[in-house]
Amino acid sequence: MKILFVDNEEDIVSLVEIALEIEDDIDLTTATSGTVGFELIDATEFDGFVFDLMMPEPDGRAMLGRVRGSALNRDKPVIMCTAKAEASAADDLRRAGATAVIAKPFDPLSFATTIRQLIKAA
Repeated sequence: MKILFVDNEEDIVSLVEIALEIEDDIDLTTATSGTVGFELIDATEFDGFVFDLMMPEPDGRAMLGRVRGSALNRDKPVIMCTAKAEASAADDLRRAGATAVIAKPFDPLSFATTIRQLIKAA
């Protein structure tokens, strides 16, 4: 499955790359800015997306909106990662079109399994 992961924190991106590089069924593309993420959403078909909510503009909510407005990717699952994972914030993200919300910090050892399950369930 082809996944786009976008987070402005390079150490988080590196951690995810390390956690997923051994997964034969996950083809990971990463970006450290929403601007690059926008370009990838517009040009490439993905099986799913994982976005950090709190990034400099465009933030994760804008990334979610871009996917939902994309002819290429509009129906694909979008997973949001956020340190603000209280129930009301997660519900708000789901109403905006997110498939699921993952709390940060997340466990890198189980990240691949979590992403795989959430994308396949969508």
